[in-house]
Amino acid sequence: MNIPPPAGHQTPDQAAAPAQPAVEEALHSFWEKNRRLILMLCVVALLVVIGREGWQYVQAEREKSVQADFARAGDRTEQLATFAKANEGHTLAAIAYLRIADQRYAAGDYRQALENYNKAVTGLTNSALLGRARVGAAMSQLNAGDKTAAETSFKAIGADAALTKGIRAEATYHLASLALEAGNSAEVSRLVAEIGKIEPAGVWSQRASTLLVGKPAL
Repeated sequence: MNIPPPAGHQTPDQAAAPAQPAVEEALHSFWEKNRRLILMLCVVALLVVIGREGWQYVQAEREKSVQADFARAGDRTEQLATFAKANEGHTLAAIAYLRIADQRYAAGDYRQALENYNKAVTGLTNSALLGRARVGAAMSQLNAGDKTAAETSFKAIGADAALTKGIRAEATYHLASLALEAGNSAEVSRLVAEIGKIEPAGVWSQRASTLLVGKPAL
């Protein structure tokens, strides 16, 4: 015989049912109290997204323009100088200074070459290009007659582990060549051994071996 449950008693299904009206009322009350703040936060978030996308678009367009101007400059010294001045701080400006420095060095204008190599150094982050600019600056110092400054620069390059091994070996080779010119055979041997440690199988290690017999490789 089925006995009906007492009045007010909930069945298991009724007890497990969520109190939907109470939840809806709480959410509605929260919305009414905080509607203005929520809407304001949504607007701010939307503006942040729009601003970020807009900034990225502007930067991308500016980068395209800078690259186009650099390409138009080609290898013409005056145009490269104008481009570099107009885009100070940009990597391509530093590369433009490096090109100008190479041109001045090839023309035998070592003081102008040094000035532009130094400008390139301040804007380059690529270790290979940075090393080349630093070696160029040291060679410009040497050819301009400032041997002491050149030796100091070569030593700093050779000791800089952040540069490529080839650049460090080249700088040490130039130091060894200067030691050979000065007749310091002990220093030549030490530097040649140092080059072998830096880059054992590199071209500068091969050239350095000729210094031991007093014949620097050209």
